[in-house]
Amino acid sequence: MNLKVKIILSLFISLILVIPIYILLHEGGHSLIAVLCGAKITKFSILGAYMSYEGGSFTPITLSLSNAAGMLLPVLTAVVYMLTYRNQAASILYRIFSFLFVLVPTGSILAWVLVPVLYLAGWAPPNDDVTKFINHSGLSPWMVLFAAIILFACCLFIAWKKKIIQRYWETVRIKA
Repeated sequence: MNLKVKIILSLFISLILVIPIYILLHEGGHSLIAVLCGAKITKFSILGAYMSYEGGSFTPITLSLSNAAGMLLPVLTAVVYMLTYRNQAASILYRIFSFLFVLVPTGSILAWVLVPVLYLAGWAPPNDDVTKFINHSGLSPWMVLFAAIILFACCLFIAWKKKIIQRYWETVRIKA
């Protein structure tokens, strides 16, 4: 099979896998906190990318954690994946999947950079996890913004040190 075709198929397969995994982890993060607070999950949809619950005993801290958990569970999973990444693996699918598996959750941190800026300008989307986090936690949007930048930089640093980014580019540039 032609290398370009292998790369395109690997990209397609990786996207088909990574997107539902990300949604599962994102909604799973919200669900995990809800369950820990005594709530009952009433709806959970990967296709619709939502979850809902009934009951539970929430405090401002647990509500904040629930909002952040949608970003944190996928990011923590990506960090664990990065730490176990085998940079000598030659598989095109493995390299592309690994890059996307890290890219999607790491990229989701950028919402935690953008929304605090919008919040400061009075334009934050009211039902966004980041807006809700800022409202429930009482933290300064600046603090959320800087924490997100640090988390994003740490994820990029690990991905670079583990050679996930370099192996991806080697695969799609040289072989294509």
